[in-house]
Amino acid sequence: MGFLTRPLVFSLILLNDYFFSLSIAIDCGGKNIAYTITVNTLGNGAKFKTIQAAIDSISINNNRWVKIYINDGLYSEKVFIPPEKPCIILEGSGQPIISYGDHEAMDISATFSSFPPNVIAIGITFRNSFNTGQNYAYNSDNELISPAVAARIYGDKSFFLRCRFLGYQDTLFDVMGRHYFKDCYIQGEVDFICGNGQSYYENCTINANGKPELPPGYITAQHRNSSNDPGGFVFKGGSVIGVGKVNLGRAWGPYSRVIFYQTYFSSQILPEGWFAWDFVGHEENLTYAEVDCKGPGADTSKRVRWEKKLKRSDLHQYSLSSFINYDAWLDNLPPIS
Repeated sequence: MGFLTRPLVFSLILLNDYFFSLSIAIDCGGKNIAYTITVNTLGNGAKFKTIQAAIDSISINNNRWVKIYINDGLYSEKVFIPPEKPCIILEGSGQPIISYGDHEAMDISATFSSFPPNVIAIGITFRNSFNTGQNYAYNSDNELISPAVAARIYGDKSFFLRCRFLGYQDTLFDVMGRHYFKDCYIQGEVDFICGNGQSYYENCTINANGKPELPPGYITAQHRNSSNDPGGFVFKGGSVIGVGKVNLGRAWGPYSRVIFYQTYFSSQILPEGWFAWDFVGHEENLTYAEVDCKGPGADTSKRVRWEKKLKRSDLHQYSLSSFINYDAWLDNLPPIS
């Protein structure tokens, strides 16, 4: 996504149908883990030195849970999980960092890309290092920042626990599917949680790292396309912190949907909060709401007049069980601590 412009967006409809049908067909053989692969960037007895090599070793059309245990360290590589390799658990020892510095195109710049359903990541940092040194908004050649994705997630039924997503623009490309982010840390400034995912963010820390010499950014750029589209971002609890000023979100799609519930907002949140972007005049189709939020940035008296006013009775459809876990997929995962 351009720094403050909206790009042409590829159609997600056929991809969504494909990945949804794939997720229905796979249950990963229950809650048991079939085997574990170890990765250590220094070797030290591990089977692989790179995460990608470990993924490549897993059979195509795998239908059993496989754990990749990643030892602490810096893994300077792009990691790609292809659609035909579901049922993978990435578990970090300490907080291993997967880091790369690609940029420009959102569909190829990601440090980490996950396409299949049934993927779990625990205790891992996903970082796009382009333009993130000391939070500078320019690279070493003094070029303006570009889209630089840390993680892009396509697969349905994906769970991220205690993970960190570090970048500046388009940090977390939450493309499509049902995703659960719990106790995560997400850093950026421009559209840094974006896409058409149907996702629930619980107790996550959102750090907006804007620079005063640049225009204020946007936490979310949600891309819901129609009133029947199940996509949307729900933030339950957690906090928004950081430096500089930032908006809660802008509409990347005509029916964009973002809900903040019981979230702490620091004073960096701009009073208007939301921006219709290319959909000015059609704000009635957007669902942006704040419920029971706290902190100096939670004053809604100067928010855009078209922000939705949800009642407590409306919140049931945005609960974890109703919004993403209606088929109890989270209850059928292997034991996770």
